[in-house]
Amino acid sequence: MEKAHFLFLVALVASLATASSSTTNVVARNNTNDHDLDALLAFKAAISDPQNILPTNWSTSTSVCNWIGITCNRRHRRVAAIQLPKMGLVGTIPPQLGNLSFLVWLDLENNSFHGNLPTQMVHLRRLKYFNLAFNSFDGSLPTTLSNATMLETIRFGTNLITGYLPQDWSALQNLEFLDMENNQLDGPLPRSLFNVSSLQIFSFTNNTLSGYLPARICDHLPQLKGLYLSNNEFSGAVPAGIGGCPRLQVLSLSYNNLAGNIPKEISNLTMLRVVFLAPNDVQGQIPADIGNLTNLEQLGIEVANLTGNN
Repeated sequence: MEKAHFLFLVALVASLATASSSTTNVVARNNTNDHDLDALLAFKAAISDPQNILPTNWSTSTSVCNWIGITCNRRHRRVAAIQLPKMGLVGTIPPQLGNLSFLVWLDLENNSFHGNLPTQMVHLRRLKYFNLAFNSFDGSLPTTLSNATMLETIRFGTNLITGYLPQDWSALQNLEFLDMENNQLDGPLPRSLFNVSSLQIFSFTNNTLSGYLPARICDHLPQLKGLYLSNNEFSGAVPAGIGGCPRLQVLSLSYNNLAGNIPKEISNLTMLRVVFLAPNDVQGQIPADIGNLTNLEQLGIEVANLTGNN
C-alpha cells in the first residue's frame, strides 16, 4: 500500500513538473510573438558569450522583453531593440534575425561577429539604427539594403566588408549617418548615394574606392556636414560643386589621386572647420577667400604643390 502511494506521488510530481514546464513555455510565447522568440533563440545559438550572460539570462522561463539587451515596444510587446555592444560576443548573425519585423534598433558594435550579413536583414522595414561597427563581418553588402527604407544610421565601419557597394540607395531618404570606413570596399561610389538628401555624415575613409567624384557633388546633399573620403584611390579634380554644401564642416580627401586646382568655391563653405587635401596632386594657388573662413581650425594642404595668392 505504501509503495503504491509513493509511486502515485512520484507520478503526480512528474506530471506537475511537466505541466509547469509547458506552462512556462506557453507564458514565454504568449508574452511576445513566436517569430521574435524563435529569432532570438536562433541568434543565441549562433553566438558564444565568454561572460556567460546570455546563456543564463536569455531563458524561455521569462519573457524576451526581460532579457538583457532586449527592449520591446509597449503597444505590441514585440522586440524593438537589440543592444549588445562591447560584450565580447563571438559568432554570426543567423537569417532568422530578419524575422524581427518590429525591430527599430540593432547595436552589436565592438564584438567579434564574423561571416556575411544575411540578405534577410533587408526585411527589417522598421529598422532605423543599424550598428555593426568594429567586428569582423566579411563578404559584400546585400544588394537590396535600400529595402530597409526607414534607416537613419548605418555604421558598418572597421569590418572586412569587400566588393562593390549596392547601386541603388535612392530609397533611403531618411539616412543621415553612413559609416563604411576601414573596410575593403572597391569600385566607384554609386551616383545614387549623392541623391540621398538627408545625409549628414558620409564616411568611406580607408577603403580602395576609385573613380571620379561628381562635378555637382552637393546638388542633392543640402544637409551634409562631414565628407570623409581619405585613403582611397579617387582621381580627377576636387569638384567645384563642393561649394554647394552650405552645412559642410569637415572635408577630408587626403591620400587619394586627386589633381588640378583647389576650387575657389570652397570659400563658400562658411561653416568649414577641417580641410584635408594632402597628399594629392592638387596645385596652383590657394583661393584668397579661404582666409575668410572664420571657423576653419585645420587646413591640411601643407605638402601639396601649391602657391599662395599674391
